[in-house]
Amino acid sequence: MHLINTAICTCIVLFQGAAGSITRSDVSLSSVMQKWKEYQLQCLKYLYETPPLLAEGKFCNGTFDDYACWPDGLPGTYVNVSCPWYLPWASTVLHGHVYRFCTPEGTWLLKENSTLPWRNLSECEASDRREIL
Repeated sequence: MHLINTAICTCIVLFQGAAGSITRSDVSLSSVMQKWKEYQLQCLKYLYETPPLLAEGKFCNGTFDDYACWPDGLPGTYVNVSCPWYLPWASTVLHGHVYRFCTPEGTWLLKENSTLPWRNLSECEASDRREIL
């Protein structure tokens, strides 16, 4: 739930101008949320229908982390997926990826001093705020 709230807050901040008022935009928060819900449903369907990477042994479980849809990962490898298409600036990061690391133990690497998985989403961030407003 924390990640959902973070994603919503991030979208709200993106739609606010310098004085805190809502800035005119072709993209509404409700349309972003609708696309996010569609993305989530597609991901959950994919995860349900896709057999596990390995019948036995260690691997990182596929998951939806409220930002991106992750397939199973092989131990000791980086896993990357395309930037989520629900992002208002998705057209500017078409070739970008978000990354996670599957540890040799078959668990997703955690952020330092945290229980949350590490991920690098720098390629999926809007390079210029004006692109999304």
